[in-house]
Amino acid sequence: MNPVEPEKLSRRRDLMNRVEPDNEFTQWRLRSRSCGVADVIAAAAAISLYAVAGIDSVVSWPSNQVLLSDPDLSRVATVLFVPPFLWLIVSAGMVPDRTRYWRLSQLPAWPRACFAAAAAVCAAVIVGGFVLGAAKGAVRVLPGPRYQVSVIGNSQTGWTTVPLSQFRLWQASFVREDGLFMFFGLLAATAFIALLHLRREATRARL
Repeated sequence: MNPVEPEKLSRRRDLMNRVEPDNEFTQWRLRSRSCGVADVIAAAAAISLYAVAGIDSVVSWPSNQVLLSDPDLSRVATVLFVPPFLWLIVSAGMVPDRTRYWRLSQLPAWPRACFAAAAAVCAAVIVGGFVLGAAKGAVRVLPGPRYQVSVIGNSQTGWTTVPLSQFRLWQASFVREDGLFMFFGLLAATAFIALLHLRREATRARL
């Protein structure tokens, strides 16, 4: 091995694991208790999105029954994802150098193992949902009751009245397509776990 390579790796490791923030604003962001609480709440919201989307998709597999309909799941996803995502953008701007050099390998072994397991489950649920049948569209129930679906393919179809069994089949297909929310929840949760890890490292540096 080239004797220069260990030195380069050492410098790179030191750069990635710097304990002193670049400026006072970054230092405040990493040490602020209110920001830390916001990070925990955002991470919990992202994990909840991952869980809700995954559970709703898997529940639909054996019998086309769903816990949340596609519109309800979309509304829940909006509430759980949009505010944390906006906070994530702001946070990344507060600590640009820290986030630029952060790597998943900096986490301890058990969080990395949890991430790998969560990623495997996410992939299995999304693939399984599409294999069983996933589609994009909408459903509605009119007085009577009359069950109607509208499927979005190459072009959106109009509302079609269908039997209850077909209504449930299409509704389950739309929910399985929303299983992709798991992926966004996993990414957001990982990002906030990274911010919490950076905060922990900054706190240790003060001791």
